Amino acid sequence: MTSIAHNVTEVELSNGERIFIAPTGAKNLVAIEGSIRGGSSNLPRNKTDVPLIVAELLDAGVPGKNKDVIRDALASRGASVTFCAGIDRITFSASCFPEDISFVLSLIAECLDRASLPSQEVNMAKERMRGELEERLTQTNTQASDALSRALFNSDHVNYAEPIKHRIKRLETIDRSDVRAFKSLLGKGGLVLAVTGDVHIATVRKAAEKAFGALSEGTRASIEARPNTKPNPVSEELIPINDKANIDTYFGTSIPFTFSDAAYVPFTVLASMLGGRGLSNGHLMRTIRERDGYTYGIRAQLAGFLTNTHGMFRIWATFSPHNFHEAVAATRREIDIFLKSGITEAALTTKKDEMAGNYLVGLSTTRGLASALHLIGIEGRNLSYVDEYPEHVRAVTTRQLKDLAPLIDSKKLSLAASGTFPKN
Repeated sequence: MTSIAHNVTEVELSNGERIFIAPTGAKNLVAIEGSIRGGSSNLPRNKTDVPLIVAELLDAGVPGKNKDVIRDALASRGASVTFCAGIDRITFSASCFPEDISFVLSLIAECLDRASLPSQEVNMAKERMRGELEERLTQTNTQASDALSRALFNSDHVNYAEPIKHRIKRLETIDRSDVRAFKSLLGKGGLVLAVTGDVHIATVRKAAEKAFGALSEGTRASIEARPNTKPNPVSEELIPINDKANIDTYFGTSIPFTFSDAAYVPFTVLASMLGGRGLSNGHLMRTIRERDGYTYGIRAQLAGFLTNTHGMFRIWATFSPHNFHEAVAATRREIDIFLKSGITEAALTTKKDEMAGNYLVGLSTTRGLASALHLIGIEGRNLSYVDEYPEHVRAVTTRQLKDLAPLIDSKKLSLAASGTFPKN
């Protein structure tokens, strides 16, 4: 197989910032994925919504350019830039024509460095967030997902989702000084940048070093080790919301390792064999959906895993109110059937082929390659991992899966569900 890493140039700046440049066969298309340190984990619990406001307003104006000037300049070039806030990073994603790479990278850096964050815009962002939070109070998926996180993690863990009503109340205490204080943390600390597509290496390197080299140092603080210290007895929480046609349901448990653990890749394979989206390889799709007709969708997910942060395993499904309890019991039963008899050499071989194939297909797109390189950077892996990942998948054994199976025994899975429940 042709090496993907061989076609990628990595540039490391003076303080460890990583830039990946990958020319592809795409014509007149450039994809940019990047991030810097700074997120909700840098702030006390009562201020963790501040980064969301900052990310929304980074392109809302810099000194001498209001938001209309910035957005018109992008639109006139057929370019786009978006910013998002996460647990410990501000991420950005962009697309443009090759001739506009320097402009777009410079604009991203300028927004990160000089965003004005006007008081009026801050207040408007708070109002938008309040409206979104109030809407989420009526969303069954959000309510169930958040409730599960609270059942599995202690309240100071980054995967703990604070009740939405608390967040709405707390929003009143956030002002422009909080927004500006968080913005002051942002710089080139922890920068990871991936630029792929119709690019010339020397041109991108020069543009990136010029744009981001002038940024302040910013925070380099990463999430400290966050083992989950909450005891994990099995719990059940039902959050009623009137007049809903379906009940969003989560089964889950916390997992005592991080994505850098040797068990992580085998665990992703196990989860996909049990709850993958495909009918041919997802046990729960074949049984709970296709055979029994309890749901339109059911899937297993890994969530909340970071470099030093324990995550969770969860299964999502949507059930009808009239057979909710029956469907829950059937799902637990099928989990145990799979763990007892579904981990076979034949099933594992098929799953490994599927996962390795899907990964390589993803890398064949300009955006997919940019995303994969960015992920390698933020996970602190060597560039060679872009080629090695499929081999890690293919090396997984049934013995590893059977050793991990007790982690997701149905008797160890908590349940959180939200919707309109049967009256009995």
